[in-house]
Amino acid sequence: MAHRPHPAAHTQGEDNIGLAIALTIAFAVFAPMSESAAKFLSGAVPPTQISAARFAIHILVIGTFVALAVPRTDWRPKPLWPLIVRGLLTTAGTVCIYAGLAVMPMVDAVAIFFIQPLVLTALSSLILGDHVGLFRWLAVIAGMAGALLIIGPNFENVGWSAAFPALAALFHGSAGLMARRWAGIARLPVFQIYTAFVGIIVTTAALAGGWLAEIPELSPQMPTPLEGLLLLAIGIGSMASTMTLTQALRIAPPSVIAPLLYVHILFSSTLGFLIFGHVPSERTIAGAALVISAGMLVWWRETRQAN
Repeated sequence: MAHRPHPAAHTQGEDNIGLAIALTIAFAVFAPMSESAAKFLSGAVPPTQISAARFAIHILVIGTFVALAVPRTDWRPKPLWPLIVRGLLTTAGTVCIYAGLAVMPMVDAVAIFFIQPLVLTALSSLILGDHVGLFRWLAVIAGMAGALLIIGPNFENVGWSAAFPALAALFHGSAGLMARRWAGIARLPVFQIYTAFVGIIVTTAALAGGWLAEIPELSPQMPTPLEGLLLLAIGIGSMASTMTLTQALRIAPPSVIAPLLYVHILFSSTLGFLIFGHVPSERTIAGAALVISAGMLVWWRETRQAN
């Protein structure tokens, strides 16, 4: 699953609404395809190994770009610790969402994960001191209730593992908060390459520890050729989704992009049905409706205040 980047500032002259909409739809297609591949691998390849493969591909591609296009003086921003902390949070969130996809229907995991903007809203108020009015707090509560509505039946089936997508939203929301608070210390590719390096170090260490301790859930597995191709697809797909959404946010106002992000849930539901035969339950539909409505309310209030 792609982590949604913090909206970049742009001027009105840079706006290209049509292209931005197309890029956002592309994000909504690429991300579920990557998630489908990750779910297909569940049971054969542990979530930590899937995450490690994803970070390795990001290092190869983004690292090449940074080496060629970013001045060496920008490679080590000061302070450095926010990039490392953000990398740790993103790594934890990535492993959690793949773990969630392994144990529950794809649309359930994705719908729960979409509380991330609500988590960011709450954290912005509690930690950064941003003003969040009553309507947005009610939206946060409603979105959390929607997530719990989806988690409930999954909790009965898989226990506490049903909380993985919510934890992923918490970790990614916290990473978004770090990016917002420290946005001025580094360029976006530098943030991304540090995240990838932290991710590969942490996941590789976890896999080594799991192998030594003989923990099946953490022990690396030798992928078959098909599984290797799927791991490659996950890395490329997640990177493509992040890049398309980042570019969309650069050339159009977030107020245009935000409502379209929920198309992601629709595509996830469609692929979940076509590939895995998962039909969303009534509780999943009701919970997803609450999460989407809450996110749209937060978007509407923020847009209204900005205007």
